[in-house]
Amino acid sequence: MKIFTNSKHCEICRLVKNQKKIVSKFFDYIISRLTFKSRNLAILKSYNNTFNVIKTVIILFTLLTASALCQVDTVPVGHPVYAFLKELQVEGIIKNYDDVVLPLSRKKVIYFLAQADSSRNNLSKTDRDFLIRMEEKLGMVPTSNKKKNLFSDFPIGFRSKLISDSEKHIYSYKDSSISFYIDPVLEGKYIYSKSLDDNSTLFNVGAVIRGSYNGWLGFYLEGSNGTISGSRNVAELDRRVKQSFTFNNTKINFFDGTSGYIRLRKGIVNLELGRERVSWGNGYIDRTILSDNPPIFDFVKFGIAYKKFRYDFLHGWLEQQPTVQYIDSLVGNVKFKPSKYVAISRMGYQANDNLSFGLTQMIIYSDRPLELAYLNPFLFWESAQRSMNDLDNSFLAFDGRYKPVNGMELSSSIIFDDINFSYLFKGEWARNNNGNEWQVGLMLTDPILFEDMTFKLEYLQIRPYTFSHPGIGEALTYSNNGYLLGTNLQPNSTRLSAEINYRFNSKLDLNILYSHSLHGNNVYDQNGNLIENFGGNFLNNLSFYSPEYAYLLQGIREVYDYFDAGIQNEITYGYYFNIDYIYSRSKISGIERHDDILQISFIVNFE
Repeated sequence: MKIFTNSKHCEICRLVKNQKKIVSKFFDYIISRLTFKSRNLAILKSYNNTFNVIKTVIILFTLLTASALCQVDTVPVGHPVYAFLKELQVEGIIKNYDDVVLPLSRKKVIYFLAQADSSRNNLSKTDRDFLIRMEEKLGMVPTSNKKKNLFSDFPIGFRSKLISDSEKHIYSYKDSSISFYIDPVLEGKYIYSKSLDDNSTLFNVGAVIRGSYNGWLGFYLEGSNGTISGSRNVAELDRRVKQSFTFNNTKINFFDGTSGYIRLRKGIVNLELGRERVSWGNGYIDRTILSDNPPIFDFVKFGIAYKKFRYDFLHGWLEQQPTVQYIDSLVGNVKFKPSKYVAISRMGYQANDNLSFGLTQMIIYSDRPLELAYLNPFLFWESAQRSMNDLDNSFLAFDGRYKPVNGMELSSSIIFDDINFSYLFKGEWARNNNGNEWQVGLMLTDPILFEDMTFKLEYLQIRPYTFSHPGIGEALTYSNNGYLLGTNLQPNSTRLSAEINYRFNSKLDLNILYSHSLHGNNVYDQNGNLIENFGGNFLNNLSFYSPEYAYLLQGIREVYDYFDAGIQNEITYGYYFNIDYIYSRSKISGIERHDDILQISFIVNFE
């Protein structure tokens, strides 16, 4: 595989290229000396073949050794490089790309960009330009620290650097051992809601510190604080604000957030302790195991990747609402935090460039200290939890992807919550203890579609009572602080989604998403008390009084339509101007509600 074909090489790869030249020249010199001394053609030929093999082995070893100097920190889940790599994988440009569990390390992302670069002649002009842009954002283009640092020769050249269409940082340093960056977090966002007939403006400011050391240590820290001007109800249309403790519990117009980790890598093994967004699932639109729906949480993460196999493990610390106990008139109320955890592991197998499979196990446990069994990544947890008196909520998932031709990929997955095998194959799928979620999807791109266009189609179904579990509150539900860990769709629901993306050029994207959801809700009285349970809410679990059969979409029928058309424009390097128009429609018990939402944002992000 060619590492790079254009003139924009990363410094490490340029070093590797120089080392290859030195090794080649050395062995060519040895062979020339042998040619001068030897008159036996057979011996000469033997020498030549032997040294060519040794030369190839040493060059390959040099490549692999140098690659260890690449960055160990991860590329955040929302980075546009992931959608680009997925598109290239479906096109057949790159091989063995696996995005079921994100984020990936910068080293891994750079590896796939290098693959794409070696096949750049097969890319459209727009994709070639976008590839160059991604190479620059991932630090593959050699630029001196002084040129990248905004304040290196302040005030001289500060303005030109600030608005230049090239890599920039508040501070950066990089040599053969360490890379270190400080970047801003700046965002201004305007939201208008027609149904509320009001608007809100969000301002968010903070900083990111990230880096790697010597090819085995990576670190990341982000902190930000936001303020809100205008309607509080409209501001809650932003998920960060809606989930903010500061905004909702202190009732002040601020929202804050932080994420960070330390990550170690040695050979094929990586270990991470941190808090960042993790995406888990093979859906093109909805991720069913971990998505951006819940608040981020703390975790320890472990992974092994070797040839066709990949193993991922995560143990996370989740939240549930604290309990409040009144002590006395002097002490007053005291809050107690009940514990809650999730453990997830997946074994993935890449059969070939076009076919892959995965087996995932998940378990939720709570209200007790850490269980060593669930911190053990090499254990079948369903059997382990039964040996511990069956106190927890376990799940089993299967996923697969198949690419029949370049430009088309099919995917499917199923999550089993409860399985009753005695009824499963007797035509009684609707038994209330058969809880599952399944998903099928299709992705099309070039050469089946037009260049620079992708199309995704997905169907998702969640049976009644799935992700709920007997217990107090949400202690054993598949959720974090009141939000489902996977898709935002409640149980007893179906969803059909379609998405089109078109890249006009390396800076301008158009994205259109439409989804149609059906939901069978439970029956509640005016005070919110449960009257009849159809398995339509993960907080209302299956009980002794539940009907024996739970039919899909039975209950109060709810219909939801969602349309989102967005334009993302990178004005110049690191400065983004985005516009989103959202139309939502709901029909519940014959009553229709509509909303038109406009979101305009300006973002500074040097990632």
